[in-house]
Amino acid sequence: MRIETSQIVITTEARLHSDKARAVRGFFGTLFKTVPAFHGHDGKGLIYQHPLIQYKVLDGSALLVGLKEGAYLLKAVPEFERVTLNGKQVPVIIQTRTDGAIDFGLCERPLGYAFMTNWIALNQANYATYGAIKDDECAVNRLLTRILIGNVLSLSKAVGYVVDETIELALAAQVCDVVKAKFGVHVLGFSGRFWTNFVIPDNWGLGKFASRGYGTVARVRTT
Repeated sequence: MRIETSQIVITTEARLHSDKARAVRGFFGTLFKTVPAFHGHDGKGLIYQHPLIQYKVLDGSALLVGLKEGAYLLKAVPEFERVTLNGKQVPVIIQTRTDGAIDFGLCERPLGYAFMTNWIALNQANYATYGAIKDDECAVNRLLTRILIGNVLSLSKAVGYVVDETIELALAAQVCDVVKAKFGVHVLGFSGRFWTNFVIPDNWGLGKFASRGYGTVARVRTT
């Protein structure tokens, strides 16, 4: 399957720290407050589905990534002379956008991926399960593998892709940090690599808080 994608890179005068991804999301969510895809809310509250527009900070620059409907919406984003992050105006040096179509879905041979940012795997329910088995490395790996496969299925559903065969996935992950996901909410972040028979877009995030830059993956390409 081929799906549309769009990426916008915004390089500011001051190099951005990775924790500014939430502020970038806030800026665009306010700018496009009538378009739920930009901020994940509708008139009734949170939209509980995998986001098709994600915000992150990589290599000191803000990065917006959109898939399918999200890609079309990013084409409406204008160029900025400055952006407002946490109430402070930050001058923009350069802004670029790349549009295209990419492969997505099941493939014949396993591909390797690495988490570029903390993967937030656990919600309130499965955190209790994790706590009960955290000293059993094999059991933890099985739990995290199931969760990651679920993340891939959620992404597939969001872009309208039907997974009609088994997703094979081998995961090597470890706790790397306690992450302040938002005010008053601290969660475990995982790092590591995985191999799967599924093509996932580069710079796309999986798991909780993916719209704010967490769980971003990149293909591990071998020579």
